[in-house]
Amino acid sequence: MRDRAATRALVLGLLALPFGLFAPFAIFSGARSLRRIRASGGELHGAASAIGGLVAGLIGLITLAAGTGYWFLGS
Repeated sequence: MRDRAATRALVLGLLALPFGLFAPFAIFSGARSLRRIRASGGELHGAASAIGGLVAGLIGLITLAAGTGYWFLGS
């Protein structure tokens, strides 16, 4: 059975790329999903989606932080 939180993490991660405000939610959901998948003993699947959402969330968060820093320093 596929973990729903993994799909949610991937969707939030993809949304975090253009809209960085979704990044913390993608990171939280991806990390939580990975923990549940590992603890399930092979019953739950979707680790690739969870990792994808986690990575995309991290990229979105870094981009948001860099853009905010650039905005503060540039003005």
